[in-house]
Amino acid sequence: MYCQNKITHMVQPGDSLYKLSRQYKTTVTELILGNPGVNPYNLQVGMQLMVCPGPGYEMPDETLPPTKPDQNANPVESLFDAMRLAWLNHIFWSRMYLMSVSSDAKDQDAVEERLLQTADEITDVFARYLPIQITRQLRNLLLQHIELTGEIIEDQKSGELGQQEELIKEWYGNANQIASLLGSTNPYFAGRETRNMLLNHLDLLRTEIEHQINGEYPQSINIFRDIEQQALQMADFFARGLLVR
Repeated sequence: MYCQNKITHMVQPGDSLYKLSRQYKTTVTELILGNPGVNPYNLQVGMQLMVCPGPGYEMPDETLPPTKPDQNANPVESLFDAMRLAWLNHIFWSRMYLMSVSSDAKDQDAVEERLLQTADEITDVFARYLPIQITRQLRNLLLQHIELTGEIIEDQKSGELGQQEELIKEWYGNANQIASLLGSTNPYFAGRETRNMLLNHLDLLRTEIEHQINGEYPQSINIFRDIEQQALQMADFFARGLLVR
């Protein structure tokens, strides 16, 4: 993506991609895409990030003294930041895997390995608030979700759709299991909203897979925008639930 007003940001203590996305009127996804090779979970103080500010961003007045970095990050804001980043990583690497498989790219195994790591990233956020037994079950279910997603993508690409119906059934069953697990440990997650959000995530992902495999790239991109927005809503819902437990 061409950026006319690209700037360099030096990472300060307390910085996160979500915080920087708000500061520069852009998105976490754009920051990730603009800085390939940077681990979004391991921003180092002094590291330089390339940023393409979004509409509405105004350069600070250089005559003013620089503001001191926040040494005491708000724990509530940190939870929302971490949850959003974890889910954005998940959908981003899910799409990378979809694109790798659909184009027969040689990086398929490496991308799949990175995608599997997002199960740990999501689980790590929940682990601060859940019993260890629930945390382990959640991780296993998230890994199963990713593995089923990969099988569905591969079957769609190969055209061998004999097991698709059973895989789809198992995929949605896995989402129901995640909702039930969360609901069993936190009343906030016991209602229909948890289940509906997870099932909606699958509905959108299923549509994205079909468009991408069929070569309907504009439609695939448009659906991914919907997936991104829905993932952010889902992340905020989970963060709120963990706080009111």
